[in-house]
Amino acid sequence: MNIKRKINIVLEKRKKDGVIVNHNVPIFFRVTFNSNRVNLFTGFRVDRNNWDEKLSQIKKGISNINGETIEEINTKLSNLENDLQAFFIKCQVEDRIPDLDELKISFGQVKNKGNTKEKKAIKTDEKEMEIETFFDTFDKFTDYSGKVNNWTIDTYKKFDALKNHLLSFNPNLTFDNLNSEGLPKLLSYFSNTLKLNNVTTKKYLKNLKWFLRFAVKNNYCDNQYFQQFAPKIKTADKVVVFLSEEEILKIKNLEISQTKKYLERVRDVLLFTCFTGLRYSDVQKLKKTDIKNDKLYIVTKKTSDSITIELNDISKEILEKYLEIETEMALPVISNQKINEYLKELGRLAEIDEPINHTYFIGNSRKDDTKPKFEYFSSHIGRRTFICLCISKGIPIHVVMKWTGHSDYQSMKPYIDVVDSTREVQMQKLNII
Repeated sequence: MNIKRKINIVLEKRKKDGVIVNHNVPIFFRVTFNSNRVNLFTGFRVDRNNWDEKLSQIKKGISNINGETIEEINTKLSNLENDLQAFFIKCQVEDRIPDLDELKISFGQVKNKGNTKEKKAIKTDEKEMEIETFFDTFDKFTDYSGKVNNWTIDTYKKFDALKNHLLSFNPNLTFDNLNSEGLPKLLSYFSNTLKLNNVTTKKYLKNLKWFLRFAVKNNYCDNQYFQQFAPKIKTADKVVVFLSEEEILKIKNLEISQTKKYLERVRDVLLFTCFTGLRYSDVQKLKKTDIKNDKLYIVTKKTSDSITIELNDISKEILEKYLEIETEMALPVISNQKINEYLKELGRLAEIDEPINHTYFIGNSRKDDTKPKFEYFSSHIGRRTFICLCISKGIPIHVVMKWTGHSDYQSMKPYIDVVDSTREVQMQKLNII
């Protein structure tokens, strides 16, 4: 038997009042084996500025607060590491994997070897032994990645959902579980137990691999089977639902009853997104001060891109309608959940009910779901409509991308394909002779 393991010498990264402690810092052995990670206190301390991170040892010519020299400490650390390696070799010879308590007891015995003080029972002090689970590491990943990548709340929610699914799959999940047997089981759990759409399953696997790469890079695990795990997951082309010019006019000219005046504001926001291409999240935070010289100047919420959008007559007319209202916000925007509900109601009243078929897969099972078009209305339909409208009018793709903030052509391709198919239908109308 070969027990895969890593033993690193590290300083504690405890914070006090939000500031990392730099004085008299504990030195730990960080031991990773069998998808377990534990920090074992060596009994030594040093100031952080006297520690060589690259060599994992105290800098030359330094002594710690107890007067121990670098030679004494580094020699003892080397001996302790050798004792740890000897412990694992002994377990390999005995053809067994030790548990954490056995490791801690063994380390405590060698650490206290030669101590002339009165012998005491080896304590299971949590300060001397810190065990990190799979989900502890997951939390560290989301905390770190969220900060360095400036995640939105929606991204945090997606990873929270993934974590909850992993917990329901196996609350005691370890890195070693995600091997050639475990990952297919997880894939089956997503499809057969949770009944997740394959598109959602692919996104979860992509995010899980992101986390696992982080874990490998930072020595939390050495199981890299996920790198070669590439299952064939069936998906169908996504239906791009957008409004035609005729449907835009139907919504614009719809007579809204006095009892449903809230739909008038919803219609204004929808039409504004149809003629500016803004995401709903950006319309929500659009202020009157963001509008200058008939242009919108915004930093997008999702990607933090700075974009400028020239206003057309329709978008200007909508903004002017709310100009005199005493608020800093440019438009009367409600919650995303509510507007999705009201948009469907607006589409139904405007009789935009063309049947739309949505094909998707759950595992290997194909599903076909046909609904009237208004059932697919959401806060994103205005942005889709803007892109498709621009392309159909012959506006250059690079100009559209400047307005929408898209950074690559590939993300525009689905819209181009949809508009191309629409053009083919329109061309057939010329078959009059």
